[in-house]
Amino acid sequence: MASITTKRTKNLVDAEVQGSLLRRVALHWGVFFACNAVALLIWMRLFEQPDASWGDTFGDTMRRFLPFLIITTALIPAFVWDTLKLSNRFAGPMLRLRAALADIKEGRAVKPLTFRGSDFWQEIATNFNLAMKLDDRSGDTDANADQSADEAGQ
Repeated sequence: MASITTKRTKNLVDAEVQGSLLRRVALHWGVFFACNAVALLIWMRLFEQPDASWGDTFGDTMRRFLPFLIITTALIPAFVWDTLKLSNRFAGPMLRLRAALADIKEGRAVKPLTFRGSDFWQEIATNFNLAMKLDDRSGDTDANADQSADEAGQ
């Protein structure tokens, strides 16, 4: 089966699925960031400034680790973008499959299903196409049986 090699022009192809993934990545990143910031603050307080006030420790921690915090914050768009690109590899094929199934439901002709070469779930397209061929063959058998029954009835 040939696969499509064109690039997707649309990054968000399934807003429900991909949006959920992006929110989850951002949430996990936020929790990770907050935990690291608190851990740094506690480390500074316990091991480097046990006699200082929490306010002084917080100020010193921010001054000392500000470059780390800025760089870490700047990375979130890269995480979100990479997740979006990766999710295209499974959201796109499912979008195509859903469209093909909707066409079948409406009685429209369905072309063989193909996915891009880098997409996940290539075997779904293969299995779908094989099932469509089997359905076509059983439809031909039913039509032949109906024609034979009509001829026998005459």
